[in-house]
Amino acid sequence: MSQPHDALGLAYRRASGVDDFASTYELFLAAANDLRARGQRDLLDDTVARRARALAFRAHAFRHDADGFWLAEHDGERVGFGIATARHGFWHLNALHVLPAFQGEGVGSELLRRCLAYGRRRGVVSTVISEAAQPISNALYARHGMYQWMPLIHVELPSIPRDLAQTTLALAGRVAHSGDAAVLPALDRIDSSVLGFTRPVDHRFWLDLPDLTLLLLGPAPDQPTAYAYESSFGGIGPCAAVSPRDLPTLLARCLWLANAEGRTHASFVVPGIASTALAYLLDLGGRFDASMTLLLSSRAFGHLNRYLLSASDALF
Repeated sequence: MSQPHDALGLAYRRASGVDDFASTYELFLAAANDLRARGQRDLLDDTVARRARALAFRAHAFRHDADGFWLAEHDGERVGFGIATARHGFWHLNALHVLPAFQGEGVGSELLRRCLAYGRRRGVVSTVISEAAQPISNALYARHGMYQWMPLIHVELPSIPRDLAQTTLALAGRVAHSGDAAVLPALDRIDSSVLGFTRPVDHRFWLDLPDLTLLLLGPAPDQPTAYAYESSFGGIGPCAAVSPRDLPTLLARCLWLANAEGRTHASFVVPGIASTALAYLLDLGGRFDASMTLLLSSRAFGHLNRYLLSASDALF
């Protein structure tokens, strides 16, 4: 058993710039793969896609939520970090990771305390996504008012069918671009209906990413009632539909677009309550990943039977 580290050697600070982006990504890989190894699961590879999106997310958080981006250091070495983002009516802990050698020494609790101090006002929905096999972390979050609420199913589609029925593509669809003035108000309307809050700053981030394509669907091209982001790396999400009946159509259109662009596989993060999406993906040969995460929340919110989370970054 390792000896506790000298608490006097620990220091906490806000992220200071680009040098902290890569180092916290490396720290995440070390902490996440330690957990996966203990659970006898496959380790996360340091892929181009994973690194690129992780660094882009950190730059986004630093630009818009710098007071929620905290690092822990011991004798000048980074040993943990936490990132929280705050939107109007919604607070999310996007990341909290501590190197294995420093776990159990209060580092995670102190990082969480500092992240909670950023933007978590009374009445705001507070959320975090956590591994189901992390009882210590989940108890820590519960002590701060975020309770296990809903399973999140990670679905992998190893092969995208090439014969998707055109009859499933009944809604009018179009690829949208960041320069389209009508896009952000439409996304806000859908988010308000599905999630109960809006996040235009995050949509601007997704729209500007070179690997993401935004698909809008609705009864007419200028009346979108659903959206989905499709990544050239294979991740699909976030996705939202005003009606849960439209989720399979939305996913079918995404997969059709992925096929047309030469993609061979796809991945999704699906709330356990989104049964129409789960049933559709399973019918196509989707497989549940070995890990399951939990959405912890201070209270119920939105209509997550109409929603899929981002499959490519730490944003909700």
